[in-house]
Amino acid sequence: MMMGERVARPYARALFELAGTDEVKGQVHDELGQITEVVLHHPGLKSFLWHPQVSSQAKAELLGRLFQDRISDLVMHFMWVVVSKGRETSLESIASEYRVLWDKHQGRIRADVRTAMALTERDHEELSQVLSRATGKTVDLSVTVAPELIGGLVVRMGDRVLDGSLARKISVLGQRLRNGSGGGYVVEH
Repeated sequence: MMMGERVARPYARALFELAGTDEVKGQVHDELGQITEVVLHHPGLKSFLWHPQVSSQAKAELLGRLFQDRISDLVMHFMWVVVSKGRETSLESIASEYRVLWDKHQGRIRADVRTAMALTERDHEELSQVLSRATGKTVDLSVTVAPELIGGLVVRMGDRVLDGSLARKISVLGQRLRNGSGGGYVVEH
């Protein structure tokens, strides 16, 4: 487990439990998304919040002014706790961990897919269905085109990685050939 996850998980779990109902849990999910979006897209804000010489009071006041009419009291108080504990640099990780808890609660899982070529709508739907059957959950795909894969795709779902790329197959074949276990291939000199 990475350091960011170690810090973020307890905060995300605590907030998830405090949220109580499904409706509030979903609202908190959306509000954390709004906050991280604003922070990520405003480098000056991120620099201010992450600066070690800016007081937690100043950070909390700024967040209060920015979000007072946009987020619930629960999330606002949570943000103040995060800032007062000096964990504002973990905000993105906390939001990410919360999203994992929310998805799990909803019976959903996210899959990051890298493909050599863009997927058609039909390919996208078929891949989503195959992964849903394999996991028993609704799978939301995030697809990125990565030409360096040459062909095929790589799927990452949580800690699992399925690499069906042509680049990987070529790499494995090359290793087998170098190690003398060509997997049944005959190589002539």
